[in-house]
Amino acid sequence: MALIAPRPALFLSLLLPLSLAMPVASQAQTSGTVVEYVDRGDFPAAPGGLYFYSSDPAEQVTVDTGGAGAFFRTGRTFAAGGSNPVCRFYGSVMPGPNSHFFTVDPGECNGLKAAQIVPLPATTPQWNFEGNGFSTTLVTPAQGATARSCPAGTTMVLRTYNNAFSPSGVRNPWDSNHRFVRSQADITAMIALGWKDEGGVFCAPNSSTANVFQKSSVLKNRCVAPRADAKYGDRPGTFTAEKAWTQAYVFESYLWYNELPDITPAAYSTPKNFFDAYKTPAKTASGSRQKDRFHFWYDTPEYEALDQGAVFGYGFEVAAESTTPPRKFVVAYAEANSPAGQNGITRGARILEVDGADLVNGNDTVKLNAGLFPSAIGETHSFKILDLNATTPRTVSLVSGSITFNPVPIASTITTGSGKVGYIVFNDHNLPSEGGLINAVRSLRNAGINDLVLDLRYNGGGYLYIASELAYMIAGPTATNNKIMEKLTFSDKRSAETNSPDSTFPFFDASSGFPGTNSVADAPLPFLNFKRVFVLTSGGTASASEAVINSLEGIDVRVIRIGSTTFGKPYGFVPVDNCNVTYFSVEFKGANNKGYGDYDDGFSPTCVVGDDFNHALGDSAEARLAAALNYRATGACAAGTSADSPLKSLINEPTLFRTPMRENRLLAPWTRPSSGLR
Repeated sequence: MALIAPRPALFLSLLLPLSLAMPVASQAQTSGTVVEYVDRGDFPAAPGGLYFYSSDPAEQVTVDTGGAGAFFRTGRTFAAGGSNPVCRFYGSVMPGPNSHFFTVDPGECNGLKAAQIVPLPATTPQWNFEGNGFSTTLVTPAQGATARSCPAGTTMVLRTYNNAFSPSGVRNPWDSNHRFVRSQADITAMIALGWKDEGGVFCAPNSSTANVFQKSSVLKNRCVAPRADAKYGDRPGTFTAEKAWTQAYVFESYLWYNELPDITPAAYSTPKNFFDAYKTPAKTASGSRQKDRFHFWYDTPEYEALDQGAVFGYGFEVAAESTTPPRKFVVAYAEANSPAGQNGITRGARILEVDGADLVNGNDTVKLNAGLFPSAIGETHSFKILDLNATTPRTVSLVSGSITFNPVPIASTITTGSGKVGYIVFNDHNLPSEGGLINAVRSLRNAGINDLVLDLRYNGGGYLYIASELAYMIAGPTATNNKIMEKLTFSDKRSAETNSPDSTFPFFDASSGFPGTNSVADAPLPFLNFKRVFVLTSGGTASASEAVINSLEGIDVRVIRIGSTTFGKPYGFVPVDNCNVTYFSVEFKGANNKGYGDYDDGFSPTCVVGDDFNHALGDSAEARLAAALNYRATGACAAGTSADSPLKSLINEPTLFRTPMRENRLLAPWTRPSSGLR
């Protein structure tokens, strides 16, 4: 039997790349959801792709996990239900038609069943009855000037046809296909692709118009390359399943799920590429920035190493004061026990050449990037550097490795005429930082400090619970008692989580004891009881670091900010692994005890002071630390450095080259019941 040309009787036809013939209910489903799928990868010649509809939950799982090729949910659905069963037919892969065909017309259904030859001929295409797929309600016929309509409690479903058999001329070189949607805008989009509008064809029970995707839990860990380690729970799967999981996960978790672009995963070669594109395209309220500048992923082994404080590279943090010729790349700091540190590279050293390529004015960006950002452990690259205060450059050879940075490298005291000032450099809210911060605060308290300078200029964030502990250690129990450190708000579809006690972070007063923190579970934290704190900031001060600032201001601790405007990231993540990739999709927004969290454009400084690479961190002559000490002594910014001065717009903020993992607000993956810690 040849494919049937479009006509008023209802039918759906679909060509599939694989046989999807499978049992369906002998009686039409009287309830449930009919899900729309599209395959644009296996049918490149078909305008807009080929659409498929399924009401069977088991069949939907088969399609979602790649059992029918690269079919992906569009998010469109309509409800099953009504007094009219829809007959479902299938041709065959060979001799065809490799298509599903649906009809609500009893006469057409019976005619096709009567024409069926058993067994299926090897050379004669025909439709083979599979059963009744779902039930629906017929459209009320038009009478006179009255248009076709639907009974109360139902919604018109519209149909468009891809013109495979055009009204005139030769057959088009693609397979017959219909699309069924409830939105006229979707029909209009198909018409723009050359499809034909066939109007309303049946009436589906009223149901939500929200996007409907498979549950991510059903799709999780169905991997093209399953990991051998049983702890991950991987099993054999397909890229279709991996990309379908990515779509479902983002749609379930994303703070701005209702702003996601209407794109199909089939257009992207990998789940990672699809994830990169599957985020809101909106701008911030000011229009100057992308609303979501934070969406990212890591290969899981790299994330797990970073979670323990390991960073891939040479052991130095590079800051670019200029990324275009004449470039100026300066070492912001270096880990002492690293290839860079062991070769005597310290803060203020300028990088002049990489593997013989001129970094300052050269054009060999491929060689420069390959050397600065090695792609594997064990790579050897040469660097010509000019050390701080040196007049002659030197060349060093560095071997890339997995570097563990000390997140709290400096905790010192500065003696002034009005008492001791504590100084802490805090670079990462990672697991090892917990023990480091506890030791730093305890040592400074025992030293009898009167004020604290907290250097967060290179701290892009990390675990939120560590920010809570640090804020508590600064402010103490009286200021923080029964106060909110940060209240998390998820999307409206996750109101239960927003309202959960676990989404209200207190100021934690005891250590976690988590593995890798060098802390003891539930041990009381040391505290300073300070009503003010000086914080050194930069454009790299982000997320959990900004949460420290915001939470302290929320309980009226005065935060005097010295440096430049912070990054602006009141949002956070829960890392989620699937098939050896860990995804970070923005899930929540944080606000302090006063309900404030609208700092998308960052916290502006009290005193604007540029980074000073001519002095070591902790040197009282270093510009930002010196400005903090001056403010402490005088109660004001030095002349020309207040936040409302023109210097704010003129300051040259260096670009830090660091991993996204180090610019985050993360919820810990464990629960400590005694404190509600997440």
